[in-house]
Amino acid sequence: MGRRPNLPEEFRSEARIAFAFLVETEGFAEPEEHDLRWGFYGSELTYHRAGLEVCISFYGGRESEVCTSLIPIAPDGTRGRHASLDDLYTAVGCGPPQDVPGTVHNRRSMLKRVHQHAEALSRLLPRLPARFPDP
Repeated sequence: MGRRPNLPEEFRSEARIAFAFLVETEGFAEPEEHDLRWGFYGSELTYHRAGLEVCISFYGGRESEVCTSLIPIAPDGTRGRHASLDDLYTAVGCGPPQDVPGTVHNRRSMLKRVHQHAEALSRLLPRLPARFPDP
């Protein structure tokens, strides 16, 4: 019998690859990893740079999904309201929310969602104002 996939582990591995541009070209620090365990299983990677935090999450379970949020950070460290990638992507005119789907049905769709979110974020970041939005 084959080994059952560890989706949170595969998510972290694939997300590190897909979102490597954040560290390589966008000035973010290496991500922090967190396991999620409140009522469901999952994993999260959080990238930080001055003024902005990007959080990519995989929520496992019956209604699995991949979510990406951006959180503005004020100079004094105050965290602003988080905004979902799909909402921002649409608001600044990058494309329709269908470009940033979240629903996950299996391992393959989870991996695909990670790359779709990374692509959407790479298109969005250059369009964000320097201080997105003021917290």
